[in-house]
Amino acid sequence: MKNTSQDTRERIGVRNTHNIISIIFLSLVALLALSFSVMLLIKNASLKREEEAVRSELEALNEEGYYTVTEADRLIEDAKAQTRLETTNSIKATIQSKLEAGEGTTTTIRSLFPDQMVVASSGRYYFFPILDTIAHHGFGEEDFVVGDDGFLEYVGSDESIHVKKGVDVSRFQGNIDWKTVKEQGIDFAFIRVGLRGTTEGKILTDDCFEDNIKGATENGIDVGVYFYSQAVNEKEALEEVQLILDMIEPYDVKYPVVIDIESADSDSARTNDLTSDEYEVVAKTFCDTVRSAGYKPMIYGNVKSFTLLMDAQDVDDYGIWIAYYGSPLYYPYHFDVWQFTSSGTVKGIDGNVDLNISITDY
Repeated sequence: MKNTSQDTRERIGVRNTHNIISIIFLSLVALLALSFSVMLLIKNASLKREEEAVRSELEALNEEGYYTVTEADRLIEDAKAQTRLETTNSIKATIQSKLEAGEGTTTTIRSLFPDQMVVASSGRYYFFPILDTIAHHGFGEEDFVVGDDGFLEYVGSDESIHVKKGVDVSRFQGNIDWKTVKEQGIDFAFIRVGLRGTTEGKILTDDCFEDNIKGATENGIDVGVYFYSQAVNEKEALEEVQLILDMIEPYDVKYPVVIDIESADSDSARTNDLTSDEYEVVAKTFCDTVRSAGYKPMIYGNVKSFTLLMDAQDVDDYGIWIAYYGSPLYYPYHFDVWQFTSSGTVKGIDGNVDLNISITDY
């Protein structure tokens, strides 16, 4: 009987212990749930405060004129489109204005590409970047003006520039009164020695060469000479230069001995298919031979000559006589003589004559 009563008490004690443990566990779970709920409430309140702060900041940014990334990207694209439209309209207006003012198509196109040389040839336009590897002449648009005598005068600020006035002549000028020419202030003259035919390639001497070179030198006008070349190889270039050297040997030639390189205005010209390398071989052969003979070599040509026919930097070692009719000069690189018109007039010469200025003292 005693043992039974004891077992009963023990079982009751165990149940009470289990109940206490369950109560404690449930209390802990309730406490954790309560804590988690409190945390959620706090977090929610914090998020609401952050949301309100962000909304307030965005409202402030909008009031200050700031935009979202999407809005900014859209505004940038709109600005680009507007800029393209304005640029296009500006270019069109410039072209229209220049054409209405009487400027030619080539001149108008050149004004739109100031960093390139634009050359028109055979119905096409060619574009050549202006290089810094070649010395530039540095003259500005207003450095030269036409004087009362029809010659260009230098009015720039470089005191080292001293311009001399000159003409270049051939049999087309006929008989020249060189005494009168000298009295007009002419300092120098380039006399044509001869030419090579554009189709058959026959060499011809200029009928008035001797009369012109004698008349000029006897009246105190310094002279240089030139030859219109249609040589197609080194052999023919040597043939041309040897003729010149033989013909000028009796005279005092102070100015350069010049090879005239231009494209012939003929579909059957023998030089039509020459490459720039072949043109340069002719020019270099001529000039190097002239230099070896003790004279000053020079190449005459226009903008096309020093772009399409030859690369300007490949003939940069020689004197340059540039032909360009108009001002400012549309040729950026160094030059020694500028032929600025083919329709000049000088007393003592009948009809029109090419006028030149020299900025190099020979």
